[in-house]
Amino acid sequence: MEKIKLLLIAFLIGYANTSWAQAKVSGMVTDSQNMPIPGVNVLVKGTSIGAATDFDGNYQIATKQGDVLVFSYLGYQTMEITYKGQLPFNVKLKEDASELDEVVVIGYGSVKRTDLTGAVESLDAKALTEQKKTDIGQALQGRIAGVDVRALSNKPGAPLSIDIRGNTVIKNTDAGRDGISDSTDDDLSKPLYVVDGVFFDDINILNPADIQQMDILKDASATAIYGSRGANGVVIITTKNGIEGKTVFTYEATLGVRSATNAPDVYNGDEYVDFVDKALRSTAWKGLFNNGYTPTVEDYNNLAVDISREIKSSNEEADNVANRRYTDWAGDYQHAGIQTSHNVGMSGGSDGLTYNGGVGYLSDEGVVGIEGYERYNLSASLSKKVSDKFTVGLKTYLALSEREEGSRELFRSTLRLAPTVNSFDSDGNVILFPDDQDKRFTNPYYDADGAWKTNTKSLDVIANVFLNFKATEWMSFKTQFAPNLKNTRFGEFRGLYTKSSRNEPERIQSHYDASFKTSYTWDNILDFDFDITEDQNLKATLISSIYYNQLEWSDIETRDFDTDAYLYYNTSAGLDVRQYSTNYIKETLSSFAARVNYSILDKYLFTFTGRYDGSSRLAVNNKWAFFPSAAFAWKASDETFLQEADWLSNLKLRLSYGESGSDSSVSAYDTLAFLGGADYVFGNIHTNGVDVNGLPNYSLTWERSKEVNVGLDLGVLKNRIRLNLELYRKKTEGAILERTLSNISGYSSAIGNYGSVENKGIEVTLNTVNVQTEDFKWATSINFAKNKNQILKLDGDLDKETYGTHGVLQVGQPVDAIYSYEVEGIWQLDEVAEAAVYGAFPGQYKYADVDNSGTIGAEDKKVLGSVSPDWIGGMTNTFTYKNLDLSIQVYTRQGVYGHSEFYSHFAPYNGDDATFNKIKLDYWTPNNPDAKYPAPEYGHPGEWYYEDLSFVKIGNIGLGYQFPDSILEKLKMSSLRLSLDIQNPFTFTDYKGPDPETGLQNSYNASYLTKTVLFGLKLSY
Repeated sequence: MEKIKLLLIAFLIGYANTSWAQAKVSGMVTDSQNMPIPGVNVLVKGTSIGAATDFDGNYQIATKQGDVLVFSYLGYQTMEITYKGQLPFNVKLKEDASELDEVVVIGYGSVKRTDLTGAVESLDAKALTEQKKTDIGQALQGRIAGVDVRALSNKPGAPLSIDIRGNTVIKNTDAGRDGISDSTDDDLSKPLYVVDGVFFDDINILNPADIQQMDILKDASATAIYGSRGANGVVIITTKNGIEGKTVFTYEATLGVRSATNAPDVYNGDEYVDFVDKALRSTAWKGLFNNGYTPTVEDYNNLAVDISREIKSSNEEADNVANRRYTDWAGDYQHAGIQTSHNVGMSGGSDGLTYNGGVGYLSDEGVVGIEGYERYNLSASLSKKVSDKFTVGLKTYLALSEREEGSRELFRSTLRLAPTVNSFDSDGNVILFPDDQDKRFTNPYYDADGAWKTNTKSLDVIANVFLNFKATEWMSFKTQFAPNLKNTRFGEFRGLYTKSSRNEPERIQSHYDASFKTSYTWDNILDFDFDITEDQNLKATLISSIYYNQLEWSDIETRDFDTDAYLYYNTSAGLDVRQYSTNYIKETLSSFAARVNYSILDKYLFTFTGRYDGSSRLAVNNKWAFFPSAAFAWKASDETFLQEADWLSNLKLRLSYGESGSDSSVSAYDTLAFLGGADYVFGNIHTNGVDVNGLPNYSLTWERSKEVNVGLDLGVLKNRIRLNLELYRKKTEGAILERTLSNISGYSSAIGNYGSVENKGIEVTLNTVNVQTEDFKWATSINFAKNKNQILKLDGDLDKETYGTHGVLQVGQPVDAIYSYEVEGIWQLDEVAEAAVYGAFPGQYKYADVDNSGTIGAEDKKVLGSVSPDWIGGMTNTFTYKNLDLSIQVYTRQGVYGHSEFYSHFAPYNGDDATFNKIKLDYWTPNNPDAKYPAPEYGHPGEWYYEDLSFVKIGNIGLGYQFPDSILEKLKMSSLRLSLDIQNPFTFTDYKGPDPETGLQNSYNASYLTKTVLFGLKLSY
């Protein structure tokens, strides 16, 4: 009995010691930005003792010294830390790069990335804001394989062109020449933008700070749920939501300076005088040929020329040359532009109520004249879980923006005006016509001061009101109504001292255009999610959707004003009414869709989608069409025979086929015939009447794209190396375009399904963690995409139909092919007789005689290249050392070939008598026979300003510092970060214009490529 008592006492003492050694340990779990993470699992390793963090990231667990605590949460690296008595026991989790984009929005739902069967890429909030870009299009540039983002203008607030997997639209517009505006021929092939369920047009007005995630759906399987609207890819943008827990306040600000970079290298004063001399020699030298004499190099050097032929506007100009006193027109009108932004946000919630709100402001000044852009953003979301079954919510977004483009001539004028002429007279007064010999140009001083204003003001309001009803554990219903209101005012005023008015009041012009758009989408979505067996799961989504769009606008232009004071606000004061009109369109799209996801053993994944769309744009009996798709994915790395391969982290193979339609190439009423005004003569009587205006097409139907996609997702070495590979082929049939009709028909053109086009290519994305230690990490992300575009079919006589100056529609060639004469070199002095056969002289371009006819004519033209790039790519390197990080982002467009409007005005060989200044190019003279470009003045017979517009840009260099916890605790802050970003610091290209990226655009309304140095501050409480 005594032994039993001793054993009992020993057991109780041991138990007491064990109990006394345990303690309630508490702390907080945060992310790298010191934001609390709710729902983190905390486990004492080797036991069943566990806990989870609350909404504020706090936890409490029973443990003892020496125990190992395991912290794990989806999207973050699992951490194991030994408890050594420290209190509080705070932990900071590091993001797991392989899981950052774990949840992917795929349209009317979301899935884990591991369960994707289609080609989808994503950017999260950090990726969208880390470079401090002013809009999300810029943030997307060079980041996603197969997504080609191109700037259309370098003026602040300018839109961008975004193409996903090439161009599906056959368009007979002038390839590579987009006129005077920022618009682009690629607008018809732009992707569908969906912002919080709202179909959206202008993502330029969105504030990147308000975006939670952007998902890009690329293949037809992924886009099929959007049916006809997804033919050119889909960009889904999700704004920020609230998270239950502690209210979090954030503030982010940037302040920086924009300056012109990569400025065109035009002649300075001495160089310009030398150029004038050579240009006049060139003209005189050619004259010797015309007189039947074959001149020599010595004849060229001995020619007596009088540069006063060109430099003669005044005695002052000759005096300027004699004294080398020149005007730096371009430099005088460049200035620094200030860019600043402020964003304030608040989010939180409790008891089933979550909220998020944000206010943003951006001001961005240009570097020439009065160019500038201002934007105000307001975002709000509210969600309430009313009961276990019902959740209601509202998201709304407002953007007010104003863009001032200023003068459309200022940039060009400051580069063209000769450095030998004055801007001010001897008394300091502005000279209205600084170049008296050519009064096409007024002094840029007036445009820089606002004599020419081109202003656009826009108000956008979008909203999404939704109700979720969870009927059972496996079935839910959601209805959402998403309206979109857009009010836009465009005004342009050209005052008395602008180039177009030239000090003549009757030429002053005012233009006012107002539009109001009302659209909405109403979706009803029924979701099912249940296990058929233990190893099989079925998810299904049924959708009905209605889209309505109404647009009305008015336009008026008047001239002949007695003052510049009215701008574009009082067009009635203009005595000369040039145009006035009002317009209205209405269109609808009705849709029914279904998607089924079937999973076997969570490693054999099937997706089937079908959508039935009806569009009011199309002909009466051809409005409806069905678009199916199917996809399969195999998680090979989950197979037993690969489980032993420790080096293999992930291997998934994907295969998909899908069909999608498009009606973007046809406007609301193109299939109908309307009446228009006409003049009639009956005998000797003239009267007004009407006639049929336009040829109807009662068989016009959908363009249909059929796409096959093969994908590979590979991760090795614990996902330190991740590779994504996509191979695709997309064939578009029934392409909608206009065809020219014979005059005998009574109509100039007709629209119909007249062609077929193919896009096929490869996309590669490689993410690597090159070095990773406790304090240092170096990661690299590389993307590459190559797309081949060609026309497969054209009906009737459309094949080889030319359009504009540079384009052609031809089977086997790209839709944006450049069509002209092939240059084989420059005629040299020892080729005088051969050049004479073609009516040419030494120093002129030597064109290929394709048909060997002995003449150069239209039949010698051929396809020389394409406006679309051969390939695009991007690379981002990120270096992190403790709290300091550095990133360098590079992107490129290669194989771009197009007509340079800039060269057509500024190349030395454009033949305008050397009146204007030029860019420095290697041009031909008898003393420089190996030059790339022909002789000045006469060396360019015909249209030839085609250039390779390829480039490599350092898009951003960013440096950031995250303050450590020790300082944050003293400041009572949860996060504080300082940053320095240099945007567009370097451009590598052979193109001599201001920017190869915008080189396809007209130099009219152009501006400089800019470098921006931005300081940033981001903090939260």
